[in-house]
Amino acid sequence: MAGRRHRSRRNWPDHLLAREKAKGLYYYWRDPRTGKEYGLGYDFADAASQVREANAVALATRSPKASLVDRLSGADVHTVGAWLDRFDAVLTRRPGKRNAPRSYNTLKTDRSRLKVLREHFGDTLIANVTTRQCSDLIEKTLEAGKQRLAQSIRSFMIDCFNEAEAAGWISLGQNPAKVTRAPTPQVKRSRLSLDQYKAILALVDSPWAKHGMQLALLTGQRIGDICQMKFSDIREGYLHIVQDKEGHPIRVPLAIRLPALDLSLGQVIDQIRALGFVEATHLIHHVSARTLSKPGDRVHEHALSKAFTRAVRKLDNETAMAFWEGKDPPTFHEIRSLAKRLYDEIGVNTMDLLGHKSEEMSALYGDMRGEWVTVKLPAE
Repeated sequence: MAGRRHRSRRNWPDHLLAREKAKGLYYYWRDPRTGKEYGLGYDFADAASQVREANAVALATRSPKASLVDRLSGADVHTVGAWLDRFDAVLTRRPGKRNAPRSYNTLKTDRSRLKVLREHFGDTLIANVTTRQCSDLIEKTLEAGKQRLAQSIRSFMIDCFNEAEAAGWISLGQNPAKVTRAPTPQVKRSRLSLDQYKAILALVDSPWAKHGMQLALLTGQRIGDICQMKFSDIREGYLHIVQDKEGHPIRVPLAIRLPALDLSLGQVIDQIRALGFVEATHLIHHVSARTLSKPGDRVHEHALSKAFTRAVRKLDNETAMAFWEGKDPPTFHEIRSLAKRLYDEIGVNTMDLLGHKSEEMSALYGDMRGEWVTVKLPAE
């Protein structure tokens, strides 16, 4: 509840504030929509005039709420918040990759996006949501330096209001997010070089983190696929991988090696076996007891990603500045890009290894769906 206004300020316009400074009272306007304050100077008459104009604009552009008539007629139930409850159920029912149930991480991301929309739109009637409001949310996210998140939120809003159209909550063709401008993110993250990779590898704090980085470079796979690799996937001289993202089945020969690393895939797997945890089912597994894990339990991708980040942060300031040159340091995923560049140099077909398909390659492999793609060694 707001405090009682001082008697000397009872005739001030709403949202006009003042604070004592060396030169006297300095005036501010607090935007009732966002809580953000704007300085107006020391002149009361000028400040009061500007505040009255700003209050009128804020009142005209505020989110429309359900009126008493809407509430009496039952139209007030069609708020954004009420629709998001329905949309949450729609997302839960949607099939995931290859018609499997949506993964825990996907649902977790969906819920975080729903929370953002709830906080921004509140109890606004869904039929009254404007493109300006959608654009404001995207812009606010961009101002926070979160370009990729802004892209994701825009796509999520378009999907959300498309479903609202299909359910009859808004009129056809009235999706307010569809005409917003798509953000164009700037690349801020550094590429990972071989020297940087080796420096980070030397600083990781556990055997499973070291082996995870080595498997990532030698196989070129994503972090989720690295953490899913099992000993039972090794047969007939190959490591068999079914990529989680696209479902591409790949066979990587254990003999594949990178001269720059002087290491083969088979040698890394031998090092993992030498840890001696015979009960372990996954290649990347814990070797000591942790709060929620015991020796032999698989390492989850979040833990592997954090171990990589911890090693990056151990670099001394001088080395880090020389490595990243003012950009954000790389994430674990950049190992995949490094693997492609190194394998390109020695003639390995990285399109097969990484599971990437151009339009031409998609047509070529169109009648091979479900069959194993074997990565060939350079000499073959």
